[in-house]
Amino acid sequence: MNLHAQLATKIRGNVVVMGIGNPCRGDDAAGSLVARQIHDAPSVRVIDAQDVPEDYLTQVVNQGPDTVVLIDSVDLSSAPGSVALLDKDQLTVYWPSTHRVPISLLMNYLEQETHARVLLIAIQPRQTAFLEPMSGEVRASVAGMVDVLKSVLERPRVSADVEITDPLRRKAVA
Repeated sequence: MNLHAQLATKIRGNVVVMGIGNPCRGDDAAGSLVARQIHDAPSVRVIDAQDVPEDYLTQVVNQGPDTVVLIDSVDLSSAPGSVALLDKDQLTVYWPSTHRVPISLLMNYLEQETHARVLLIAIQPRQTAFLEPMSGEVRASVAGMVDVLKSVLERPRVSADVEITDPLRRKAVA
């Protein structure tokens, strides 16, 4: 299943998107750049947390989200610009972070405080050196993510309160 289809089946109800990344560290800025480019998405709260996502946790919780989507650069041990949709259970493999608080801890906290589905869109960086420009591979992935997110977020979403009665569909949504 492609990323658009995965997001379309997992994003429900009230949505908060948080872009994470240091704009001074090359490819690490990917999540922040995506957030800045989708800031006008309808019916979605978008936060550009840059490299201090912990400073925005209260804002996220106060939104009462059903779905929280975090976007960050993560070493996936794959080709630069590769993108993966991860949940917190998959993230334990990807421990290294350029942020003070590990992304897995942020995801756990948000899940506990909001009871929302918390997802991570991870983008493989090429380099994260200070004052280096973003690589072409990651810039292309950012553009693709912006298109995918705008498309998914502009579609009407099923409320998180709606119970799905088809057992096959329930498994896909759960």
